[in-house]
Amino acid sequence: MAFHQPIFMSLKRSKKSAVIFFAIFVLLGCEPKESQNVVVPPVSNEHPAEPKPSEVIESNPKLLKRGVYTDFKWNIADITEHEQTPLLQDLLEGLVIYDTQGNVIPAVAEKWQTTDNKIWTFTLRRDLQWSNGEPLLAQDFVRSWQALILSDSPLKQYFAYLNLNNAEAVLAQKLPVEQLGIRAIDNYNLQLSLDKATPYLPQMLVHSALLPQHKKDETFIGNGAYKILEVSPEQVKLEKNPFYRNKDEVSFEEVLYQKIQPNQLPDQFDWIEKPLHQNDKTQYFPQLCTYFYEFNFNDPLLKQSAVRTALVSMISPRGIIPEDKTLAPNSVNFMPQNMQFEQEREWKPTLVEQLLQQTGVTEKNPLVLRMSYDNAGIHPIVAEQLIRAWTQSDLIRIQQEPLPYKDLLEKRAKGDFQLIRSGWCADYNEPTAFLSLLHSKSPDNKSGFANEKLDELLEQTLSIKISEQERTALYHQIIELAQREKIVLPLFQYMKPIYIHDSIEGYNLKNPTETVYSKDLSRKSKETKSVDTAQ
Repeated sequence: MAFHQPIFMSLKRSKKSAVIFFAIFVLLGCEPKESQNVVVPPVSNEHPAEPKPSEVIESNPKLLKRGVYTDFKWNIADITEHEQTPLLQDLLEGLVIYDTQGNVIPAVAEKWQTTDNKIWTFTLRRDLQWSNGEPLLAQDFVRSWQALILSDSPLKQYFAYLNLNNAEAVLAQKLPVEQLGIRAIDNYNLQLSLDKATPYLPQMLVHSALLPQHKKDETFIGNGAYKILEVSPEQVKLEKNPFYRNKDEVSFEEVLYQKIQPNQLPDQFDWIEKPLHQNDKTQYFPQLCTYFYEFNFNDPLLKQSAVRTALVSMISPRGIIPEDKTLAPNSVNFMPQNMQFEQEREWKPTLVEQLLQQTGVTEKNPLVLRMSYDNAGIHPIVAEQLIRAWTQSDLIRIQQEPLPYKDLLEKRAKGDFQLIRSGWCADYNEPTAFLSLLHSKSPDNKSGFANEKLDELLEQTLSIKISEQERTALYHQIIELAQREKIVLPLFQYMKPIYIHDSIEGYNLKNPTETVYSKDLSRKSKETKSVDTAQ
């Protein structure tokens, strides 16, 4: 990401205030805590010599080399950055995973069922084993989740976001952890009890906070496609796990995670997420992360649709955002492009003066707006472009309010704004991760927007009586209503840069989840290196 300024983001559960950080993982400022269950594997004091690029890329086609900038973490509770998750996702596998397009598919759980969207039963595959050959059982998930919710990790808040029964009370230490809404019916059937209907629960279970961890703490034992072969302070080498359920489908025999040194070039690696130096081999993946401005519906003028329509119609996102491949213009609505059911609309001018005059705005009585935004990073640049566009009208005056990020958050939380820079990042790839923000009773709805019809439609999506097609149709209606109401001013979607060696295939550039497993990657043969990978 070229700009590292955070945007408004939440763990997105329906009963809590927004947690604000720019990353799929939350509360990134917290100090890592001591491992609850897993101790870092024994570390060698020897620093292996740096292999030459040709030795890795050409001479060892069965080795995938991933460059990283962050420290290695072995316990889920210790994760502080999204870039620390790929290693654990290679070593551990949850109930469900993503395919290369970002769709949820079965993993440890081979199937699941529910009769009311509140009580879910996940049936585990019977032949699963940990990397030491021990059987993987439903009780392992119960123990792992209970350990995380009792830890100091901020990721434990995800259990409340899941609507897991009694999660709030367990987090507040008002109930024992045994009353958390997860239990093993038997060795191969796991039951999750929720405090509200959640038809999209499977999509929420890919989160790395929910990965199982082995009970032993003297060494790292996983259940993923790879297991640990060697560890040093600067690199971790993995080898294919012989007990993995799909081991025959895993192409690379070994995966090397190596810390990137200042003098190392990207070409010495196969894969680098958010490379500091981008070149023509850098690819850009969409993120479930959008940037927009919010209107305050408690303001007498901004609550009028004509005013919001006038302001939105004057803005063409393509003319507002800087030239940067990590920013993709988004002029349809505040959702990522993969969740939008309509194509981007061609921007057309509107008779702004007529709209504003309908609300009593004139040259003598202009529309005066206080515009609040961050005073650092990309935000002042975007704000200046917006101000330049709006003040082309003699009927509009903008009062700038650049603020430190912390002050901006406080103002938004209090509703002390007229027009404020905002945004949202999702933890799962499903429309409700964004649409739930629009409910009038959502604690993350700070704009004061309320619409009885929209609330009713959102509540209908939770019904067990409707099909997936009917639920999608409801999403259509909600988005169309939000579009008509001009609830926000959408500007862009973030894109994630990843350096990918041209010999690597097995990824999809439309995958918005920021999750690409090493097990899905492979190296092209010399005859096919010129062929593009899946798009």
